[in-house]
Amino acid sequence: MKPLHITIVGAGLGGLCLAQGLKQRGIAFDVYERDAALASRTQGYRIRIDHAGQQALKGCLPAALFSVFQLTSAIPVAGVNVVDTGLEAVSGRWVESWRRARGDAPAAAQAEAEAQAEAQAEDLSVNRQTLREVLMHGIEDRVHFGKAFVRYREDEDARVQTGFSDGSSAFSDLLVAADGINSRVRRRRLPDAAPADTGFACLYGKTDPTPATLERLSGLLPARTSIVFGDGLAVIIDPMRFRPPPAGYRLNMPGDYLYWAIVGARETLGIGWEAGDALQQDALAARLERITARWHAGLRPLFQQSDRASLAMVPVRTADVPAAWPSSAVTVLGDAIHAMSPAGGLGANTALHDALLLSRQLGEAAAGRRSLRAAIGGYETAMREYSARAILASQRGTEVLLGASGWQAERVLAG
Repeated sequence: MKPLHITIVGAGLGGLCLAQGLKQRGIAFDVYERDAALASRTQGYRIRIDHAGQQALKGCLPAALFSVFQLTSAIPVAGVNVVDTGLEAVSGRWVESWRRARGDAPAAAQAEAEAQAEAQAEDLSVNRQTLREVLMHGIEDRVHFGKAFVRYREDEDARVQTGFSDGSSAFSDLLVAADGINSRVRRRRLPDAAPADTGFACLYGKTDPTPATLERLSGLLPARTSIVFGDGLAVIIDPMRFRPPPAGYRLNMPGDYLYWAIVGARETLGIGWEAGDALQQDALAARLERITARWHAGLRPLFQQSDRASLAMVPVRTADVPAAWPSSAVTVLGDAIHAMSPAGGLGANTALHDALLLSRQLGEAAAGRRSLRAAIGGYETAMREYSARAILASQRGTEVLLGASGWQAERVLAG
């Protein structure tokens, strides 16, 4: 068998996890990223890694590096607050893909929650940038920054040539589109698979837990994860507290902070239809003040004292995974093909699962146990099936978070 070489476009979580999985299986690769550096732009402040995501990381990373991932996750908090904007308890609203901490489930569901806890590892909350740094470890020389994808061309030998904005190009046996929701590779490979705008948006940021801020905040918020339901919107709040970084690794560990994200219809958030990048921090801060103006006095300081530089807004888009397509030397991974609402917390975990499955399939091809085209097809068939389930679960999460009327609007807008 001729040794394989894989080109990965996009150095996000899915692309880097795939690269690590390929390294574990002795398959050559190069990752090309349009950004100038790993920390060129805001990447978000908290991702929940569930059991499937953890298993994917475990299957792609060396054991020592997987331990670093675990050690750099946020220190777990006990319990979840489910309240309204007046900090009154709310019942009957729960997204099935969220894991409950023990003791939070209603009595009738407690046994099931305990059984799940025994069978699966608890979810971990991680800082996205820290996880990317962990995933970069040991493959730094194979990740190339400042390389924006421009075009690709498949040749008669079933190889693919990938061209970049600086005029350079790379030849490989497979091109993997891991370049996110606005994937340029997908636009050419599967032009009808673009995600639909749902009409919802997510406004997020972080707040330093200074003594002055904590004094004004309700004591519920720094101690537990909180889900806050408002009129046509919902807020997720997560305390992010970290251990000292492990020795021997160059990691820019953040200080402790309170992560928060508000999800709602654009009109509810008062942000119209502007692109997220068009709204500067001052404009986002003004909108944030209007949204939270009538909320409980123990809740508002979280937003009033937020780090203004951390504020960002992104539209919520979702994809319908297209019908089966003929496999070729170009495939897709993560948000590039199955973007989904953040309500279910499944997007990043599904991308990591993609990375594990694809690396395993390519490992089979590299060992001569199946053809490369069969390996790609096997990955794509399975990916379409489980990502469709994840998209549905995320849509159901949106229904719970935003109510039936918001859910119906999303279904109409998403087609």
